Amino acid sequence: MSVEGKDIIIKRSLKRGNDDIKQESGYVVVNGLKKEGTSEELRAIVLELLGYPKDLIKKGKDLIYRYTVYTPQEEMKQILYEGKDTRLDTLRKVFNIDKYKRIKDNSKMIIASLRERKRHLEGFILDIEYKKRDLEEKKNEISGIDKKISEMLPKIEDVKSIISQKRKKIDGIEGDIRELNLLRRELSTAEANMGRRIEENNRLNEDIRRLESQIAGLQKELENKKLENADEIAGKIEGKEKEINETEANYKSAIRKIKELEVKIEACTETTRKIRELDVCPVCEQKVDEQHKHDVNSREEKKYDELLAQIGDFKDRESKYEKIRLELRKELDSLARQQNNLNFLRLKFQNLEDKRNEKEEKSALKEKIKKEIGSLNSAKIEMNSKIANYSEAEEKYKAAKKELDELLPQERFLELEKRKYETEKESIKRFILSLDKEVNEKQKAKESLSHILQLGNWIDELFVNLMSTMEKHVMVNIHSQFNELFRNWFDILMEDESINVRVDEEFTPVIEQDGYETYIENLSGGEKTSVALSYRLALNKVINDIVADIKTKDIIMLDEPTDGFSAEQLDKVRDVLNQLGMKQIIIVSHESKIESFVENVIRVEKQDSVSVVI
Repeated sequence: MSVEGKDIIIKRSLKRGNDDIKQESGYVVVNGLKKEGTSEELRAIVLELLGYPKDLIKKGKDLIYRYTVYTPQEEMKQILYEGKDTRLDTLRKVFNIDKYKRIKDNSKMIIASLRERKRHLEGFILDIEYKKRDLEEKKNEISGIDKKISEMLPKIEDVKSIISQKRKKIDGIEGDIRELNLLRRELSTAEANMGRRIEENNRLNEDIRRLESQIAGLQKELENKKLENADEIAGKIEGKEKEINETEANYKSAIRKIKELEVKIEACTETTRKIRELDVCPVCEQKVDEQHKHDVNSREEKKYDELLAQIGDFKDRESKYEKIRLELRKELDSLARQQNNLNFLRLKFQNLEDKRNEKEEKSALKEKIKKEIGSLNSAKIEMNSKIANYSEAEEKYKAAKKELDELLPQERFLELEKRKYETEKESIKRFILSLDKEVNEKQKAKESLSHILQLGNWIDELFVNLMSTMEKHVMVNIHSQFNELFRNWFDILMEDESINVRVDEEFTPVIEQDGYETYIENLSGGEKTSVALSYRLALNKVINDIVADIKTKDIIMLDEPTDGFSAEQLDKVRDVLNQLGMKQIIIVSHESKIESFVENVIRVEKQDSVSVVI
């Protein structure tokens, strides 16, 4: 199809389900640009292309489309039988003036909300005057507390001044007390040091007596004893150890030789045994004769005798070296005992020397401690003299401290009283801040209440009436045009001059027959159809005039518009269609006469429960 020069192709898909047929996704092609979408998305695109208002597109059932382009005749009759409120709501939507009703409905909700807000604010500001009086009283309380605090300040200053003087006096005495305590600590330290020195001196006396006793015992024990030459004995021991090592080596060599000779004797014995048992030589494989055996035995026996002689000689050497070794061991042991005795004697001489040195050190330390005891004693005498000079300081300090202790409770009491008033003042201040904030909020609420009252009165008395007047004015214009068209189409379709029609203010058809009003239910089928078709065509014309941008002004679809019409009425339909001036009119009808005044006819019939074009 083409709309305002735009080539448009619409593709929709249907899918049969178990119980019904559902629309699947499809696409729209506008000037070669393809856009896919769901059935709802395609519907919105098509309605927009046709120029229908966006706010009406969203209202469902496509009211303008159904009452402008296509409406089944039975549905058009339905609008005539509905209640006036339902019909008016439908027509408001069709004429796009339901916004006035929505505005009035919304205004009523706003007024209800304002009334609720008004009740809330009235309750909120109910105690505003009491709060203001309370606020003034609290401010007066602050003034009274400030007066009490100002009266207390001179008393506090007097007590503080006296306390300051007493503390200065105490500070002066405390210097003497600190000096006195320092002297006492120094005296205590001196007495402790002196006690430790005396104890140390006593221990030194005991140590010296003990050392003198030990020295006397060692001198008596070492009397007429001398230290021999220790190096000479050490040289002898070293020589003996060398001799023992050499003898030990010779002894072991003799034993080793004996073992080697014993091995050779066993070899001779084995050779003799084997030659006696040998008949054939294992090397040359010749027979061994008795002479050869005799020669080998003689040779081995001679060697055997020589080896026995050598073993005897080496055993004599073994015995000799064993005796020498034992003798040298005895001599080494004797030299070792001499060396041990010499070392023990040397230790005793060293011990004697150490005791003498220790005695001299302790005697020197004793003299030093004796001098320290004298110095500490002199310091004690001097400190005791200084302490006596500060004997009155403690009494003065106690007296001054007592006077100060009596003044401090007075100061604390006054400070506590002052702090109590200050705390009370701060508490009242916080309460005043809270109360002041609350009063301000209530004052603002009072001003807001005044504004709400004005706004509510304006909406209720002016704005709602204005919307009603505007809606009525628009509806009057539409009603006048609609009524004229309705009557005109009906007069053309009906030849009976005894029947007249019009619409009242609620767009309800009013039928007069022979000068009396009658109900639409009392009309014949053809008459009912004439009323419905006239109503339908009037709607079409009015809507097309009101909605300026609509793109379907030149097309209309009529579904069974002639139900119950006579042949003469069918001819009248031709006149009506010509007067409409539409570019395209589509009629769905079973009337064969309709074919005579249309340009194209498409016949559809059922074949095996399927509608097909024939």
